[in-house]
Amino acid sequence: MSNSNQKNNSNVNDDVYSSIDLAISLPKSGFPDAERNPRHVFSAIRDELMLDGNSRQNLATFCQTWVDEEIRDLMDLSIDKNMIDKDEYPQTAEIEARCVRMLADLWKSPSPGTTLGCSTIGSSEAAMLGGLALKWQWRKKACRAGPDNR
Repeated sequence: MSNSNQKNNSNVNDDVYSSIDLAISLPKSGFPDAERNPRHVFSAIRDELMLDGNSRQNLATFCQTWVDEEIRDLMDLSIDKNMIDKDEYPQTAEIEARCVRMLADLWKSPSPGTTLGCSTIGSSEAAMLGGLALKWQWRKKACRAGPDNR
């Protein structure tokens, strides 16, 4: 076999796993003393993440774990944005407001167009905010009902 065929048959990751970057431990609690090849570090961390469970097989969660490729593409386009900075990213803020109105409509809000809401980072945060909103609604109703009807 010629050298060119051998080169074409080699695994694209061969140079990653034989690199000096991965021959020594990657730091776990501080920054490295020297720059590392980003592809090598990515490969090491990607492999470490493979030790996690498979989210698609986690039947103990109520979260959706599969998304279309287009959703991932949109997330990639927005990953560098600080969503809380509504002045700097007004269109992202508008899309967030649209999502809030759509969810309000889905959940049969009396007036989806004027419903207040915000995006959250995770499902636990969303559940806690929803629980607080229900608590505040209950508190208002209980106060209106008077002390004898609580």
